[in-house]
Amino acid sequence: MVDTVILQPNGGDPGMSSLSEPTGSLHRAILIVRAIARGSETGAALTEVVAWTGLPRSTIHRVLDMLIESGWVERDAQTRRFHLGAEFLTLGIVAAARHPIERAAATEIAVLAQEIGQTIYLIVKAGLDGVCAARQESASRIQTLVLKVGSHVPLGWGAGSMALLAALPRAEADEVIERNRKRYVEIPSFDPAAFAKAVEDARGRGFASHDGLFTRGISGIGVPVRDRSFYPVAAISTAFVTDWLDDAQRLRCAARLNETALRIAKRLVDIRSRP
Repeated sequence: MVDTVILQPNGGDPGMSSLSEPTGSLHRAILIVRAIARGSETGAALTEVVAWTGLPRSTIHRVLDMLIESGWVERDAQTRRFHLGAEFLTLGIVAAARHPIERAAATEIAVLAQEIGQTIYLIVKAGLDGVCAARQESASRIQTLVLKVGSHVPLGWGAGSMALLAALPRAEADEVIERNRKRYVEIPSFDPAAFAKAVEDARGRGFASHDGLFTRGISGIGVPVRDRSFYPVAAISTAFVTDWLDDAQRLRCAARLNETALRIAKRLVDIRSRP
């Protein structure tokens, strides 16, 4: 297979899921765990945890010792980088039973990826972040890979993440944008005016679309997945080289994504309705 691999970084300094000062050991532990999670499968170095949390190094050492002892964090003996521990896997299995979005989406995004010949991403919201929960590649010889599973980005960065942001109640979305503003401007290609217009356009048409807004020459389309109350619980998206699709093809792609999102929403309701 010949791949076009364009992997986004984790948004420079990942910032924090909350901009308020941490108070107490629990809050500090949460900040550190979230920082490590943003490193995805590569984990996080101590210097990165310090930079991303803004906590004193002595405090981080103390909390990390506690988290390692509990099995929530592990440190690679060779790289010395920190990773989430196996204890989180067991907790995640329990959480997935209550929030089965990945299970509801798995078959649908696999089918869609083969039908349109493009990689499909499943994005979920985690605080101020969009997190890639699943990635389904097609059988095409050329892939545009912009996110790995587990990648964290500021909510709004990327077509799927933007679709989630735009689908939120306006007051909630505005708060996310304000609290993420510092992280957005640290992205070298960030254009505040173009970003604001893209979010507003996504609200109006029901799906997000951009051309080179996050990576030059790469476009994307994303649609929200909503629950029974019409609240966005996830988004699905695809990315492609800008010249690959004309306007008519993009509209057809958005329609196919939306059809799939509706089926995922129905599957989610069905799963949650089972005894």
